[in-house]
Amino acid sequence: MRELLTMFGSFFKIGLFTFGGGYAMVPIIQREVIDRRGWVDRDEFVELLTLAQSAPGPIALNTSVFVGYKVRGYAGALAALLGVVVPAFTVILIVAIYFAQFRENVYVNAAFKGMRPAVVALIVSPIVSLSRGMGAWKYA
Repeated sequence: MRELLTMFGSFFKIGLFTFGGGYAMVPIIQREVIDRRGWVDRDEFVELLTLAQSAPGPIALNTSVFVGYKVRGYAGALAALLGVVVPAFTVILIVAIYFAQFRENVYVNAAFKGMRPAVVALIVSPIVSLSRGMGAWKYA
């Protein structure tokens, strides 16, 4: 049970603090599940990421579900899925309620423009780090 709560908490943080969509979450998920928690190794993560890309639906949700399932079965998949979805759902609900009030706010627009370069860097980061381990594909 404790590991399920830890998994929920890890994916909750990822969902809460990641902007830019699913591909922006991939390096953060990678860092959390490989480097920080040791739930899967790099090769397993690449396999899970490949499955997540080929399955229908958003890659961040698929990746979280596959990692959760690999670690703790169906309960792990549910914990990871809820962890990643709850923050986004809550933020979207709040934004929808108050959108009309701050739609034209200069600071809000500036914040979103400022996030764009960081999102690009987050998308490029896993491509570079995961491709390092694919040296065997060089001659394929």
